[in-house]
Amino acid sequence: MAGTPDVELLLRELGQLIRQLTRLVGGADDGPPMTATQRIALVELGDEGPLRLNDLAKRMGTSTPTASRSVDTLEALGLVTRAPESSDRRALSIDVSARGRDLLDDRLRRAAEAFEPAAATLTAADRRELLTLLRRMTDALRSARPS
Repeated sequence: MAGTPDVELLLRELGQLIRQLTRLVGGADDGPPMTATQRIALVELGDEGPLRLNDLAKRMGTSTPTASRSVDTLEALGLVTRAPESSDRRALSIDVSARGRDLLDDRLRRAAEAFEPAAATLTAADRRELLTLLRRMTDALRSARPS
């Protein structure tokens, strides 16, 4: 039930956690200039790429034209590449470039370094349980996305 006090409290706490981590790792202005949508596209491609444009748009929860504009900018920044698919030369596959992978890897490394002291406050069992719960919530949100 959306809007219940425990749901709102969970959202606040997750927001606080993300903001603290962002503060420690560096914000949106750290690195090449990108919009939030472009950063989401880069992360999705880094996690799930290579992808066709329609599949990327679905993962981003946005329209194909919006995803296309994001890819155009990311390509101009040298962070992604487009190439014909081997199975269907008419279709383009979008993937993270070496420069984009370096950017994502550096960001993940810095985030892990910043996050480690907080994670160390939990027992190994607590960390496994938290991981299980976060995955369950992510899967529930992913399945709730409109197609």
